[in-house]
Amino acid sequence: MSLRTARRLRGMERTLIRRIFDAAPPDAINLGLGQPDLPTPAVASLAGIAGIVDGRTSYTPTAGETRLRDAIAASHGPFASGPDNVLVTVGSQEAMFAAFLALLDEGEELLYPDPGYPAYSGIARLLGARPVSYPVRAERAFRVDPDDVIGRLTPKSRLVVLCSPSNPTGAVTPRSDLFSLIGELEQRGVAWLSDEIYADFSYREAFVSASACSGGNGGLVVSGLSKGFSMTGWRVGWVVGPAKIISRLTTVHQYLVTCAPSISQAAAMAAFSPRGRSERHRYGAILRRRREIMGEELRSLTGVRPVEPDGAFYYFVDVSRYGSSIELARRLLDRRKVITIPGEAFGENCAGWLRLSFACSEDGIREGLSRIREELAGA
Repeated sequence: MSLRTARRLRGMERTLIRRIFDAAPPDAINLGLGQPDLPTPAVASLAGIAGIVDGRTSYTPTAGETRLRDAIAASHGPFASGPDNVLVTVGSQEAMFAAFLALLDEGEELLYPDPGYPAYSGIARLLGARPVSYPVRAERAFRVDPDDVIGRLTPKSRLVVLCSPSNPTGAVTPRSDLFSLIGELEQRGVAWLSDEIYADFSYREAFVSASACSGGNGGLVVSGLSKGFSMTGWRVGWVVGPAKIISRLTTVHQYLVTCAPSISQAAAMAAFSPRGRSERHRYGAILRRRREIMGEELRSLTGVRPVEPDGAFYYFVDVSRYGSSIELARRLLDRRKVITIPGEAFGENCAGWLRLSFACSEDGIREGLSRIREELAGA
């Protein structure tokens, strides 16, 4: 047979997260949700419609509409001073792929958090780089310890991925630790990439970007509107960084997708308007309330240990008393019609944990936890 796949795909498959979702019945309660169940705010949807009506359906500049890049740069100042510091991408996932492709050569090492978003290691493997995990530990409430990162650096270390607030744990790295870690990386000449897609959800204190801790041009910030503005399907993300590096990423981006969707960019502009900022704040307040509800429900369960999240919209819950978290997630789906995500989806050190999302309705949270309570009682 002449048709075959490339060797780079050996061992690669869809993530465990997607396989669980694909297996779920349509009437399941979704506590695995990686997006808010809230609608895209009308201010953005109407701007998208206006973009269609006004004929804004052509290619945009490769790096994105200048007005949108200006707005994004302003939200990341002084790390970004203008549109040349910004590339608009097809979601933050494409932003990461473009950045990894531009920064990593074959055989070089990418350091990423465990537990962490599975795309970090997956993209690195596709590019022929070597993914190296660094632990984020339960005893530190899953907040990064700079020593755990620095201690894993080698002469081949090229890029360190940070994620705060974290998926799947909701942990936020304290400013002092972030400042210490980034300072050490920049001193050693190791690049960093900060995944800040959950920046709109920080519950204990104001969010601090990695860029605010940088002393120079040593890193990139990746973010977007999928989570904070409930625009997952619109596919609007971005990379912010030094203009020289952004120019090279833009070349990669052109060959990947040409440009981000013009209509989505028109809608995205609304997120940076006063009304859009107000909607982001309102959505943040809704998720804060849901966090409290899920926390109350989890604390009433027997034999589990939830780690209260600093940000994002997930609880990471120790369910090791009940055996394999993969098997528990399967039982919850098959017998109780509740979608949960086992910790093994996020790294090798996460067996015995479940990720539960409070991005669904208050009723869904209560009913889903009620069904989990029933399943655990019979275990």
